[in-house]
Amino acid sequence: MPADLRLAIVTDIHHGVPKLTKRGDRALDLLDRFLEFCGDYGPDMILELGDRINDKDRETDRQLLAEVAAKFRGLNTPHAHLDGNHDSDYLLPEDNSEALGAGGHASRDVNGYHLVFWNASTKIPRPEPFRATEADLAWLAEDLASTSLPSIVFSHVPFSGASMVGNYWFQNNPEHATYPNAAAIRDIVASGGRVILCVAGHVHWNSLHTVDGIPHITIQSLTESFTTGGAAAEAWATLEISDGTIQWRTLGLDPFEAVLRRRTPSDRWEPPLRRFGASPTPGTV
Repeated sequence: MPADLRLAIVTDIHHGVPKLTKRGDRALDLLDRFLEFCGDYGPDMILELGDRINDKDRETDRQLLAEVAAKFRGLNTPHAHLDGNHDSDYLLPEDNSEALGAGGHASRDVNGYHLVFWNASTKIPRPEPFRATEADLAWLAEDLASTSLPSIVFSHVPFSGASMVGNYWFQNNPEHATYPNAAAIRDIVASGGRVILCVAGHVHWNSLHTVDGIPHITIQSLTESFTTGGAAAEAWATLEISDGTIQWRTLGLDPFEAVLRRRTPSDRWEPPLRRFGASPTPGTV
C-alpha cells in the first residue's frame, strides 16, 4: 500500500573547500546522486534543511550558493529550503531566497499533513550563539494554531535538548548546537497537540530523541566524515507515513532507521517529577 506521505530530505551539503571533517569537495557529486535517487523514489516533496555551503567570504559564497541552487532548478517535484548558519555568515536572506525561489518561514499542506518549514534565525552574533527571535516564535505558534492537520516541523537547528556527548563539532560547544530558548520552542510545539514529528540538521549526526511524546530526529550531513572514517557520509533520508506509522530511513555510509507510532493529540506524557525534597515520599527513591 502506498504511503500517505513520502518525503526525501537532505541537509548540511557544505559545498566548498573541505573544512576539518566536512568533505565539501564531494558535495555537488553527492547532491547529483541524491536528486537521481529522488527521481526513482518519487517523493511528494524534496526538503533541503540548510548549510548548503562552507562559507568563506561574500563573493565566494554567492558563487557556491549559485552552484548548489542550479542543481534544484527545473525539478518537477516541489521542493523547500531552509537557511543554515553557514548560509547566513556572509550571505543575506535575500541572497538565499533569490537563488532558490523560497525564503522565510513557510508551511504547506501535503496529502493531509501540515509541513512547517521554520526558517528561524541562524545568524550568529559572535561570540554569542544564535537565538530564535520573538518573531520566529510568534510565527510558529500562529502557524500551528491555524491548522487541525497532523503537523511536522522542519528546522535547520534542533531544539530537542538532546545531549551532544561524543559529537565532533558540539560536545565542547553545546551552546551552538541548539537555541538557548529551545524550551520555549518545545512548549509551542507541544501545546496544540498537533505536531507528530520534528526534523532538523545542523548537528551532523543521526539521532532520535523523544520529548513529551513527540519524536525529534536529526539527519547526518551529506558530506560529514567524523562518523565514517574520513569518507563523506553520503547521507540523505526518506520519511514515509502510513497507517498510523512513521518510518524514517537515513541512507548512506552512516545508516539509521526508525519505525514510530504516529502520536495523537491525547498522547501526552506525565509531567516530569519534581525534585526530591528533604523528605521524599516513601518508596519513591
